[in-house]
Amino acid sequence: MTYLLRCRRSYIYFLITLFTLLTAIAQEENTHHIPDSLSGKTYDYLYNKVLENPTDTIASLTYFNTYLAKAIDGGSNLDKLNGHINLSYYTKNKEAKLNLINNALLDIQDISDEDLVSTYIYAGTAYHDYFDYETAVTYYLKALKIAQDYNSKRVESAILNNIAKIKEDVGKHKEALPLYKKCYAYEMSKRDTIAIIGTTINIAESMRHNKMHDSASYYYHAIIDRAYKESPSYGNLATINEGINLFYKKKYVEAEKLLLKGYSQMDFSVGSQKHHILAILYLGKIQLALYNDEEKAKANFIKVDSLASETEVIIPNTIEAYEYLIRYYEKKEDLKKQLDAVIKLSKLRATISSRKINTVDMLYSEFDTPQLLKNKEALIQQLKQKETTNSIQIVYLIIFILFLIILFILQYNKHKKYRNQFNSIISELDNQDTKSNSNHDASDTSNLLLEGINEITITTILQKLDQFEKQKGFLQKDITLAILAKKCGTNTKYLPKIIHVYKDKSFVNYINYLRIDYILKELRENTTLQKYTIKTISEEAGFNTAESFSRAFKNKTGIRPSYYIRNLKKELSNDS
Repeated sequence: MTYLLRCRRSYIYFLITLFTLLTAIAQEENTHHIPDSLSGKTYDYLYNKVLENPTDTIASLTYFNTYLAKAIDGGSNLDKLNGHINLSYYTKNKEAKLNLINNALLDIQDISDEDLVSTYIYAGTAYHDYFDYETAVTYYLKALKIAQDYNSKRVESAILNNIAKIKEDVGKHKEALPLYKKCYAYEMSKRDTIAIIGTTINIAESMRHNKMHDSASYYYHAIIDRAYKESPSYGNLATINEGINLFYKKKYVEAEKLLLKGYSQMDFSVGSQKHHILAILYLGKIQLALYNDEEKAKANFIKVDSLASETEVIIPNTIEAYEYLIRYYEKKEDLKKQLDAVIKLSKLRATISSRKINTVDMLYSEFDTPQLLKNKEALIQQLKQKETTNSIQIVYLIIFILFLIILFILQYNKHKKYRNQFNSIISELDNQDTKSNSNHDASDTSNLLLEGINEITITTILQKLDQFEKQKGFLQKDITLAILAKKCGTNTKYLPKIIHVYKDKSFVNYINYLRIDYILKELRENTTLQKYTIKTISEEAGFNTAESFSRAFKNKTGIRPSYYIRNLKKELSNDS
């Protein structure tokens, strides 16, 4: 089986795509039972059966496990190598995959340079995928030595391209650029259009990283039209890269046009996810640099976060999006979202650090890891305090609502009581003509108070009091006990006793109640009087002050004069 095709970029992409479609199952190479139906099949038969339907994981594992078992049982070193590598294609588990690759290289005697170099390249690619750059370079260098020994420029170019990508990943952009240029020179000599376009994009992107922006633009413009014609995906990729390059040249309007063009035409596939996210990131940065529009910038950066979280693609540049969101939510005093952005930035930086990805240009002192951890803890404490404060506020709010409910109930009951009192007053006024106001009967107990006063005197005084009430003598403002006693032809000793027994009141209450009864009727019958002030009405009733009138009115009726007048007006309005 030949692996030399792995040296070509297109074949590497094919394998990466194939890996994502297949389910990984780590298999023990010496425990597979060969099915009877496959026991007599050749290696070519088993391999070709997988090629017929490479996405059928279960069937492919059966064929390749059988392939490896047959090779271990009696195959050559090449058969064993092929068996281990074939099976590793279908293994996603890191340890299992790398173990199969390492086992493939245990015995390389009698292995041809052609097969060995492709295996080293495959091993380097696998370690590169797991961010073990040192081991990846070791395998690439082994492959490079073999390629140089038998002078295979095509393989050498593919290996240099892979090494350059590792140097880009770890931030050694100056060392990557000459390697890309060697690849470019080789592709130009072979006049492979697609390969030339791909390598040109790599050179231009490396020049951008090296801050050679004008040179980067030169290379982009040299191939962008051809790229759209030969491979639209390459065209969109070059367009987005040149848009990013123009951003650093501060040509924001042109940069925005290119980013929107490339982003809108690019499918969101595994191979394009990184540049899709980068386009949105730089469109957000343009919103700030060109339009100073914080809200639109925030919307772009939130989308960057969403896509990065969804795809789990690690792009160091997205650090800027989280830094902006942290500052934005801090300004808006949204602690919860600020903490979420801090946590995501911390995780991103930890992942970048673990993968040894260089991010020197992306770091800001206010957001280095120790400060991020402090900010995170501070935000957590602030959120806890805010939650406590909110809980206390909720308790206070509940208490306040309960207070309002109680107040409402009290007011409702008070209003209901006042309304009943008002209705009772109206009812008494309606029945006043049929009801006698005089009460000349005394109980046996009360008669003890009248001891020493003869019956004739009592009767005379009661008659005088009836006459006093009918003549409305109580409306006299300066009426006193002495004045009333004189009018009744008695003294100030007998009169209060007779009033107490027969009127069931003290002298003051007797006068006040007569006055209130009078004004109640007058207010109901005289609508003009209802328009007067309380002070004027109190004078009309014989009181010296509005306060004494209101107090006597409340004691007699249970309601205030203003309430009585207001409801009289409502009653009159309803009648009309």
